[in-house]
Amino acid sequence: MENEKGIVKLTRQQIYDDIWELSVAGVARKYNLHYARLIEACKEADIPFPSSGYWTRKNFGKDVSAEVMPLSGEGSILVDLPTNDSVVKRIKKIKVEEKKIVQEDLVVTQNEPEPEKKNEEKETVVVPEMSGILEFLDEDERQKVLRVACSLEINENTRLHKALVQYKKQIAEYNAKLKNAQNQTYYNPSYDKPENEPDFFKEVSEDGIKRFMSILDELFKAVEKLGGSVNDDLSIKIRSDIVRIRVAEAKDKIKHELTKQEAQALLKYEDEIKRHSWASKPQIRQYDYVYNGRIRIVFGEKSYIRDSKKEKLEDRLGDILISLYEKSEENRIIRERREEEQRKREEEARRQEEIRKRKENEIKLTKELANKAEDYHIACEIRAYIKAMIENGNEEATPEWIEWAFKKADWYDPTKDVEDEYLGKRDHGKNKDEKDLDKIPVKSSWYW
Repeated sequence: MENEKGIVKLTRQQIYDDIWELSVAGVARKYNLHYARLIEACKEADIPFPSSGYWTRKNFGKDVSAEVMPLSGEGSILVDLPTNDSVVKRIKKIKVEEKKIVQEDLVVTQNEPEPEKKNEEKETVVVPEMSGILEFLDEDERQKVLRVACSLEINENTRLHKALVQYKKQIAEYNAKLKNAQNQTYYNPSYDKPENEPDFFKEVSEDGIKRFMSILDELFKAVEKLGGSVNDDLSIKIRSDIVRIRVAEAKDKIKHELTKQEAQALLKYEDEIKRHSWASKPQIRQYDYVYNGRIRIVFGEKSYIRDSKKEKLEDRLGDILISLYEKSEENRIIRERREEEQRKREEEARRQEEIRKRKENEIKLTKELANKAEDYHIACEIRAYIKAMIENGNEEATPEWIEWAFKKADWYDPTKDVEDEYLGKRDHGKNKDEKDLDKIPVKSSWYW
């Protein structure tokens, strides 16, 4: 092995031997290499590596000798492998696809059988420490999920999950309604098609649906075993968040073969062309798109797991389960971010409302203060007027008048806040117009 700054140099033979002994992820950890770049380098250097399901099958004691692919070509050729440190400096944001560690890391071992009861033995799957997988879970839950992921396999002899049974029933009921609608005269699919079409398997052939039913059945039961749940629309609740998946099947583009009706229409068109100057050519497509059996499960917008030439989805159930947990964690982060943003918006709205109410109250109190000050000013002017009348010896300033006038001054004075025998109690906080004496009701004392 030769080292340069940020580069590890290994021969093709060294890489091949290490990978088939440790796994791709194990080699990445051994030499501090970037996992995704190591995969790319192996492909470019034509170095075969085992599938993710290889390690699961091998550690469960299955014969995997037929899956070992020999190294072809010159083994002494050096391959430059960028270390993890050099890649980190160049990548500011790690892509989701590079961030995921596939099930190649799920190297499991089996403990020796321990007697649980007399004549009974229990087999335990032990998952060793694996960095980079489900690190957001606490260790106990993480180990539990990994054990379940390692043990997943299709079992055709079990009862189908109740959510899938119900969904199959919905599909059958909808198809019956659709058939009845299509049998009606002048059926128009744009207007007469029944509502609420079950569309989970809309992009999948009949054979694909059968495969997905088996895959989802195993996954749903595993999720429930781990404390999650499955909803009627086949979305999955893992921990506290909903994970929505989409299933699809790839299509091949093939040249369209004329149907009998299309051939007749084309002959009719050519015949009309010979007899007339103009005719409408039938619209016949050039290609057909037919399902090819390669299925995939999509998580969110871009992330997915699909059939490959070497491996089917049925062999990657552990990968799928781990991807579901990773998607639930992604959804949790998004949900909590939205909740925090919503909390801040609501908090800001409450703060603004408090400011508005405080401002409104301040305006009200200030107006009342000014109105009371105005009343106090009138009370002071009345008292000054009484004093002037007395000092000038005005003949109207009789003792009775002086007593009456002082009572009116006190009635105006908000600091005394007295009630007048005839005028009642003055609301000093109201504005001048509202306190106008002409607005004080005067009831008639005459009764007829």
